[in-house]
Amino acid sequence: MAYPVTVVGVGPGSREYLLPVAEEAVLQSDVLVGGARALELFAHLGKQCYQIDRHLDAALDFIERVREKQRVAVLLSGDPGYFSLLPRLRARLGEKNLIVIPGISSLQLACARLGLNWEDFLHVSLHGRGLDQLEKVGDCPKVAVLTEKRFPPSAVCRFFLEKGSDFQKVWILTDLGLPGEQVTSTTLEEGAWVEGRANSIVILVKDCEERRGLGRERLDDQDDCWHGESSQKNSQMGKTECHEVVTPGLPDDLFLRGNVAMSKEEVRALVLCKARLRKGMAVYEIGAGSGSWTVEVARLIKPGQVYAFEKDPEALALARANLKHFQLTNVVLVEGEAPEACEGFPPGDCVLIGGSGGRLEEILRAAKDWLRPGGRLVITAVTPETFSTAWQLLQDEAWEERDAVLLQLARVQRKGRVNCWQGENPVFILSASRRWTTG
Repeated sequence: MAYPVTVVGVGPGSREYLLPVAEEAVLQSDVLVGGARALELFAHLGKQCYQIDRHLDAALDFIERVREKQRVAVLLSGDPGYFSLLPRLRARLGEKNLIVIPGISSLQLACARLGLNWEDFLHVSLHGRGLDQLEKVGDCPKVAVLTEKRFPPSAVCRFFLEKGSDFQKVWILTDLGLPGEQVTSTTLEEGAWVEGRANSIVILVKDCEERRGLGRERLDDQDDCWHGESSQKNSQMGKTECHEVVTPGLPDDLFLRGNVAMSKEEVRALVLCKARLRKGMAVYEIGAGSGSWTVEVARLIKPGQVYAFEKDPEALALARANLKHFQLTNVVLVEGEAPEACEGFPPGDCVLIGGSGGRLEEILRAAKDWLRPGGRLVITAVTPETFSTAWQLLQDEAWEERDAVLLQLARVQRKGRVNCWQGENPVFILSASRRWTTG
């Protein structure tokens, strides 16, 4: 006869917040199943362990098989009744075969830190879901959002900024109950520029009184974080006249500049035309660089979303500064190298590749999975070798409407008493569409 499975809530992941009844249940079990952090809590017991990864069906198969002869405890972070694996376990094993032991949830601990009651909160989890989950918030005055790598706290704040939400107070709480705990009191505007903090809980409240002393880490004004070139001209135009421009190819001198290379405005204009952008699209940008493409795309596809990936911290800081300079909030900036950094994001309508770091073949192979059928791909190359490689890779049957142009620019410059043509580096622009069917 099979043993019932004990589902144990282990709280935030530290022994201080682990209930005695939970510890006893673990001691009485033969096999432990859970995430890495939960299993680490009980590593000293030397029990057989199975670490859950993204392949949940394999974990459920293991639990169902092992419980025939051994007592299994499934360790879930927080409380099993709060956005956990419990529904999947119930569906597979049946509620009569489960023993559930509660734990302290992230929401309970977050509200305890802030001195808030939590029975009237609207609860939203973005784990394995999308930002569309936030549509259900409506006019709710108190909201708790569980974030993840694809949709960190900054994405949540930007979503509500775009919606014109009137949350007066925002808290971002990370690693609660652990040595690196962070509690940040902020606003939607400031929260939109918080870096990282992927696995957090975001608390948003309307019409609340100012609460002093709650924020252990107050965000500094990030205008001070960028020390590159910024003329009075681009400072003024970036916030006024540029918002009225509807064509691609913003003047180069509107952007903040640094030591990071930036595409010329004419190149950006042609790239964006080849991308066939529409409002509401989801766009991947590989190699965000200075953020000039990012800014242009984000302006044109609102209320769509840009997922911009960049591995160079200096370039990422400049891109972030330009996005703030142009007051754009519909961008998720990700520090990391493609294609690995792009895993887990929603399907895209367009992929722009401005830099591949020598991994173009891997990126294009992955892009076939990122793009919806009919989605657009645009690649720029400055060397004949990169062009040749890209063009050859586009012959894959997954692509159609293949096209390539060589853009050669020359600009008038004053030389003494006469005007002369000054040539720019030529740029190859390749484009294609994701085929609807292959074979």
